[in-house]
Amino acid sequence: ALAADVLLENLSAKATAALAVRALLAQHPAIDPGDITYVLNSGEEAVGDRYQRGGGNLAKAVAEVAGLANSTGADVKAFCCAPVHALVIAGALIAAGVHRRVLVIGGGCVAKLAMKSNGHLKASMPILEDVLAGFAVLVGPPGETGPELRLDVVGRHDVRCGSASLKIIESLVSEPLARVGRTITGVDRYAVELHNAEVTEPSGSGDVPRTNYRTLGSLAVRHGLIPPTSVEEFHRTFGLPGFSPTQGSVASAVPFMPHALRMMAEGTLTTAMFIAKGSLFLGKMTRMSDGISVLMEQR
Repeated sequence: ALAADVLLENLSAKATAALAVRALLAQHPAIDPGDITYVLNSGEEAVGDRYQRGGGNLAKAVAEVAGLANSTGADVKAFCCAPVHALVIAGALIAAGVHRRVLVIGGGCVAKLAMKSNGHLKASMPILEDVLAGFAVLVGPPGETGPELRLDVVGRHDVRCGSASLKIIESLVSEPLARVGRTITGVDRYAVELHNAEVTEPSGSGDVPRTNYRTLGSLAVRHGLIPPTSVEEFHRTFGLPGFSPTQGSVASAVPFMPHALRMMAEGTLTTAMFIAKGSLFLGKMTRMSDGISVLMEQR
């Protein structure tokens, strides 16, 4: 677990997450790094020691290199669902008064560079998956300028939900919205797995965001909110094009966060739901899928 290739993966995840944190602080000089007291890392690396792979804490390592002297933290592991899990945990820690500001981060995954390259080469295309991405989202106390994470509108893919696509989307979207008297068409935009289709289609994985939005549109048809002929229009109205590298958790909903914040500040967006789905069966410990969602609203 301390071989050179593993250390490279961990260092790359640490460096890209730290760069994202530094960029956030540089773009918002009014934020005092000393006010950030907790960091949640949601990347896919597995920092371990000479005996085991994944018991470490990259969150605190990133906090150290980014100069967050008053911070502690922990890692959240949930494959592609981890960033949204971490956002919900961050909001809950703040609402409970445990912390005032919580930083949610994630670094890029070296193991997934050129992950789809066989498909590109077979299609006589260049290898497109050649970038590492990182992100940092600062969650602060209620009442400050900016939108609110609606902790009363959190969708959960419970164990009982099974693996049918429509049932997963129902548990993540229509059920939490119904709790507060809203419907699927009552949200301005949905952010799903935003993989870049230019990367995934040549390898046979299809247009991942489009597939998700068509499933969501089909659910809206099932609830009588739109006619069956309007599924594609639903995608254009409520969805987004995929634009993120397929860096696992990095692509899962959170790439829309800075754009949503900008649009809400401009007054062109009021609500956005961030939906993450994960493949827990990849770890060979279960056959279940995973999923979580949360609504962000400008009030």
